[in-house]
Amino acid sequence: MQTVPEDRRPFRFVIYALTIAMCVICYGDRAALSVGMPQIAHEFALTPGETGWVLSSFLWSYFILNLPSAILLDRFGVRIIGAAAVALWSLAMILGSLTATVPAFIATRILLGIGEAPTFALGNKVVRAWAPLHERGLMMTAFIGGIPIGLACGAASGGWLIAHYGWRPAFSLLGALGLVWSVVWLLTHPRPARGTQASSFSLISVPTLFRSSAFWGIVIAQCCANYANFLLMSWLPIIMRQTLHLGTAQSGAYTACCYVGAAILSITAGKVGETLVRGSNLSLGGRRKVVCLYLVLASSMGFLPLCETATTIIPLLAVSMAFMAGGTGANMALLADLLVEDEVLGSATGLTLTFSNGLGILAPIMTGYLLQATGNFHGVFYITGVIILCGALAAALLPRRPFHGRSQPDQTA
Repeated sequence: MQTVPEDRRPFRFVIYALTIAMCVICYGDRAALSVGMPQIAHEFALTPGETGWVLSSFLWSYFILNLPSAILLDRFGVRIIGAAAVALWSLAMILGSLTATVPAFIATRILLGIGEAPTFALGNKVVRAWAPLHERGLMMTAFIGGIPIGLACGAASGGWLIAHYGWRPAFSLLGALGLVWSVVWLLTHPRPARGTQASSFSLISVPTLFRSSAFWGIVIAQCCANYANFLLMSWLPIIMRQTLHLGTAQSGAYTACCYVGAAILSITAGKVGETLVRGSNLSLGGRRKVVCLYLVLASSMGFLPLCETATTIIPLLAVSMAFMAGGTGANMALLADLLVEDEVLGSATGLTLTFSNGLGILAPIMTGYLLQATGNFHGVFYITGVIILCGALAAALLPRRPFHGRSQPDQTA
């Protein structure tokens, strides 16, 4: 396993902070769309079913390019690809604010998906490169904790801006923030030693990974968790608005409360998770127990239809999302634990997310049609709770030994 050089250890916290900030900006941009969707749907005269397609549109390119973008990440490194990716999706936000038709708006969301495609692979590579082994699960959970922080910031600030100035200025301001991050990342992240990136680059072997039951356990757990993640990030402000009969700004504020609570609790969950695996053999999948436990706890969102007030809905969602973040963070750390080759971690993460985001694409679309058919979100959450439990079962049973990401002469795994 890779160790962090002594002279880089104090500086790793700067890299951690910037990487988490990238995740915050990414999901803040997504939350702005959810909060602004009632205005956008009214302006473009969209039905609930059409709204679901618009909400999922960035996932089309995001899903297709998870693996190709991760391969580019392994080839060119986190410094260049990170800056380029955030700059691209930020420009897409700004262009989206200038569109006049639905096809043009969807095109900017597809462009945003292209930019966001390497985000998680980049986070996993940064954590493995900079975090000592005993810190890896906590820091990956902290990185994924950027999801609720970003969604909270995007929902609260986006809700206020959209209520006062409209969705177009809000999109432009959020896009400008991402461009600033890109410049700071380029100036801050160390350049790789000459020739290092090129010499360490190699391609993953997809058939080799597909023969590993441990890899499939990680993939299935991530797929099930991502279904719930994409449901909430796409529809939560609208769920709040409809269930509690709120205005735009208030629904954004209530959504932000859910995500702030989730962010705080997820860091605690990450720390507890590291305590739970202390003494376990991580190279034999010891971290899978944390993944399973946290996904079981996250499935509590299936009880949401039983809640009718803000005082019950917000705590339940905060707890559920916190354990979702803790579970997916531990799952990505589990991938880093079990994958033998450091140099293909980005590509292996990208392949994992290709599957998980493929399922995630269905969440906003299915939710739109279920809402259109039933007039409420009850069935949506019952189905989601069961899906999360399936992910917990896969995590418990399958990831039990190391696996290779490249072809091996005598491999039988």
